[in-house]
Amino acid sequence: MVNYELKPRNHVIIEDTKVNMGHWTERIQHLRDTTGNSENFILYPKNGYQWDTYESLIHKDKILEPTFQSRDKIHDELLIIGNVTPTKFGEPLFAQWIMCCIFKNWLQKYGRVRMLCFVPDSTAMKFMSGASFSKRNKSSVKREMFTEGKLIGITSNPEYTEPDGLGYDPRLIIRDQPVEIPVKDTLPVLSSLALLEIVPRNLSAENVEICDHITKALFYNSSQKVIDSLSHLGPGAKEDLSLVIPKDILQKSTKNIAENEWKIIFEAYEKWPFKPSFSDTVELLQEESRNF
Repeated sequence: MVNYELKPRNHVIIEDTKVNMGHWTERIQHLRDTTGNSENFILYPKNGYQWDTYESLIHKDKILEPTFQSRDKIHDELLIIGNVTPTKFGEPLFAQWIMCCIFKNWLQKYGRVRMLCFVPDSTAMKFMSGASFSKRNKSSVKREMFTEGKLIGITSNPEYTEPDGLGYDPRLIIRDQPVEIPVKDTLPVLSSLALLEIVPRNLSAENVEICDHITKALFYNSSQKVIDSLSHLGPGAKEDLSLVIPKDILQKSTKNIAENEWKIIFEAYEKWPFKPSFSDTVELLQEESRNF
């Protein structure tokens, strides 16, 4: 359907599993026999979850030659459609793709490349939660800060008595009005997943370390008020930063902080003359550093 609507010059399918490669080989051969493969499908038999696959795709095998485009607009020649539903590594990989948006590496080095990502519904609920929602955590804050996200579709099972969208932030469901994906049409059948649209924001990566440190520190105990969590940022942080951060923000718990309020906290910390060096912050809250 995406191919039919966009009519891309090249539509590269990255797939290395034996079964799926067989399916795609048959389909592309059918297109060659019927339409001359005017759809421009190319099967690239590599592992799409390995970083060096993309280096080979572009620089070694030259299947694609993406152009570098200005970051003041969305890249209009490159689109990523990714299946990041594997339970073992799907969510961490999705988190890495989001970080690529801000660090401008991987395929995001060519510009602000739109991504359509199939993810487990638990991942979508977490990363798309807004302020004050129960599933709000540092993952959703960083996703919100670095990208614009939209919930395109969610799975629907007519045999369940629960309403579709249960577990998601209700404001997200109302805002995005996601389409229903019947579970009978998923593989494996009855998989619970979601389709997310992720668009990188036009931001500098200079202060990512600060953002990362602050979100980890304040979410160390997300039920605490901000004024009490400031002490996790470093010696003297509570005493100094509580003087420049608005009182209404200080009295909120971390889960209740909205995007614009996070920016106020980031700016206050950035201007703090006694903030720890980056190397010092790495040792703080070390057990949290493994998680997005």
